[in-house]
Amino acid sequence: MTPKKELHTQLVFRSLTTKDIDAIIQIDQQIIRRERSPLFKEQLFEQIEKHGEESFGALTPEGKLVGYVIAETKVYIYGDDDLSAWIILLGVDPEFQDKGIGTALAKHVINYFTKKKIKVIRTVTAWNWGDLVEFFSSVGFKLSTYLTLEFKIGKTS
Repeated sequence: MTPKKELHTQLVFRSLTTKDIDAIIQIDQQIIRRERSPLFKEQLFEQIEKHGEESFGALTPEGKLVGYVIAETKVYIYGDDDLSAWIILLGVDPEFQDKGIGTALAKHVINYFTKKKIKVIRTVTAWNWGDLVEFFSSVGFKLSTYLTLEFKIGKTS
């Protein structure tokens, strides 16, 4: 068995494929502690089919998927035509958290997009998800100049 303390130094990274979806869903459910809608699986399938080469899995030397980062490149933001990368979803199996896997995944995806000459990587998180905000801050993400707005259908205020 791989020593857990040094696991992040032994990880194998590869692009995600649709064969990874069930493992991703299993990790996601452990993180959020509930099942997602069936639409989540459909969206994962579409995302990986379209952007799988930009999304990565972290595997133990034995081949167990213990973390993932799903990303894509986009051109569209109001008034901005530069190609940017977006991290859509990132997760680490709770059994393997606090072992450097998330940081290793973030560094891997940052290196990947740096080689692709992408100048900005963005992601979105809720303000009250302090652990996630702290994580992204720890790997170099800063508060963006963009503001996220939402409209809740059926609510007047």
